Amino acid sequence: MTAVVGFTCFDGVLLMADTEETTSTFTKSDCDKLYQFTSPSGSVLTGGAGDGHLIDCANQELQGFFGAGLPGTPDVPLTGELGRKALNGFAQTFFQETTAQYAENEHGIQMLLAVNLLNKETLLFRWIHNRVLWIPPSRHDCIGSGIVQLHPMLRDFQFMPTKETALFCGIRMMHHAKRIVMGVGGRTEAVALLNNGDTIYFGTDNTALIEDLVSKFEEFIGKFVYTTVSNISTEFPEIESNVAKNFEDFPQVFKQYRDKYKELLNNPLQ
Repeated sequence: MTAVVGFTCFDGVLLMADTEETTSTFTKSDCDKLYQFTSPSGSVLTGGAGDGHLIDCANQELQGFFGAGLPGTPDVPLTGELGRKALNGFAQTFFQETTAQYAENEHGIQMLLAVNLLNKETLLFRWIHNRVLWIPPSRHDCIGSGIVQLHPMLRDFQFMPTKETALFCGIRMMHHAKRIVMGVGGRTEAVALLNNGDTIYFGTDNTALIEDLVSKFEEFIGKFVYTTVSNISTEFPEIESNVAKNFEDFPQVFKQYRDKYKELLNNPLQ
């Protein structure tokens, strides 16, 4: 069971995944679900959900596919006709040689791919079964069992953020998925593949601290912001002065949370 989410950002693509792996009916372990390799046209970052062996095989085959260069030249536009045909041809061949041989839903994989092109831009793709779909900017996507929780939250996030905003909001989404969805758990792994080809690893220790901050911020929103906005009464006129005082305090409280998040980004726990 897995939750992987991908964000298209101003400065690249951010992939996030939980780190819990089910090893048998009764056991589980921690693992890295994001995988990166280089190609002639740039770097590729992947996140997979499904059969672990097939995901490893897919990553190995993808590395060879991108390493050989796309048909024509190494920098064929992946969103153009030749690029789409090349990606879908790879997916169809892999599907026919692997998952198509099994009974429906017994085995299979889903993958998110962040592909950097010539250190100029990073594109996000979703691969399911034998088709690869380009996820255009301002849209985001998710795969795995965590989709039941993540997809509705992503629908309220249809804009292009910075990677820092995507990280904070994505950790919030993963936090809820790990609390609710069976088999999604552990810490959250987050990696950004930037348009200039750089890679940023946010580290699971630091994402755990950010998740704790997100949890406390949501608790503050639930206990004080919602209740203050809705605290209206004609029977108790003194409520209005209390509410006004709360509104005066909110900007400083919000700033404290923002400053703490900035601190965690600027001084990550190694």
